Amino acid sequence: MHALLKTTCEIPVLKENILKVTEKINPVLSNECRRRLRYMHMQSFDWERGGILSPIKFIDRDSVEYSLMAAADGDYNEEKMAKLTLDNAMALVDPIWGGVYQYSTLSKWDCPDYRKTMAAQAGHLRLYSLAYGYLKSDNYLNVTKLIRNYIKNFMTSANGVFYASQSGNIKGIDSKKYFSLTKKERTQAGFPEIDKRILTRENGWIIEALATHAEYCDDKKSLAMAINAADWINENCRTTNGGYLTNTTTDKPLYLSGTLAMARAMLQLYRNTFEKKYLKYSCESLDFINQNFRNNFYGFHSKTISENSSTQPRQIDENISLTRFANLLAFYSGEERFNKISKHGLRYLSIPEIATARIEEAGILLVDKEIQTLPWLMRIIIDCAIFKGYLVWQ
Repeated sequence: MHALLKTTCEIPVLKENILKVTEKINPVLSNECRRRLRYMHMQSFDWERGGILSPIKFIDRDSVEYSLMAAADGDYNEEKMAKLTLDNAMALVDPIWGGVYQYSTLSKWDCPDYRKTMAAQAGHLRLYSLAYGYLKSDNYLNVTKLIRNYIKNFMTSANGVFYASQSGNIKGIDSKKYFSLTKKERTQAGFPEIDKRILTRENGWIIEALATHAEYCDDKKSLAMAINAADWINENCRTTNGGYLTNTTTDKPLYLSGTLAMARAMLQLYRNTFEKKYLKYSCESLDFINQNFRNNFYGFHSKTISENSSTQPRQIDENISLTRFANLLAFYSGEERFNKISKHGLRYLSIPEIATARIEEAGILLVDKEIQTLPWLMRIIIDCAIFKGYLVWQ
């Protein structure tokens, strides 16, 4: 849904030109492309309401995270952009039950589509946790708690794993009217239906977000929830070679998204606990991804390719997420092969036609910055540790 909101227009590299193009591509963002991406980042911003200039209002997570990173380096303008988006996007938070609606319409933040997806919960929880870690706003901390409590009270199964989504409709009642009711009135009217499927990708997103909340907001409840869900998914959906099934009914890992989501979640749990098993799981999953989803020339496919398949789909958001993750895992593990994986991802993302295919792509600017320096999240952790008078290091 996030990719659809941003735009589904992704420009593919023509198959017949792959060999010629590959010879010219280095895993480095050109100065021209970097300038173009920064220009797009500024030009696409809604300076009145925050977020991207669009009739559909939603948090573009990479854009806000890039603004936070730049703000950490002293860019006041980017800090203003991050605050404007985060402050206005709080209108998407359900004040009664917690959780966030997936997006808003009419170019406003207060005309929501009331469906609550786990992608929205995970994205907002992670981002507001990062924002609190830097900006120390109690409002952002309150948002994280409302999302965490909603996940716990409505979206957690008896096994401690998480459901897929919750509808924004109640039969016979206008959604806007229903969500304006008090807690008692809502309870009397009934609850929107919950999609109780247990999906590995969605669980990976939430586990990573909860563990991020634990790290930046010092929330032990979130960490306990994340560990409990991770244990269940690892026991029931993890394969012996590091891949992850879509759910318990599938027989092999077919999609990049599920394995990538859990690999990122395992690394985030390691950052919290320093338990070696989580680092081991994360490394094994990245090796699995590299063996099964790697394109021969650049980037990574969204799914495994069968012998009869004539297409090789690649998705920009997934390649950004994977490239950033591989770079961070190389830092924690000390494994040089993971640096090569991150560069292989950047080789795809640095193609100008890919980098500028959508309205803006600040995630590529994040990749570019992190590959050249320490990942900015790690820099903040180090700064906080020094401030407290100690430094935790491997």
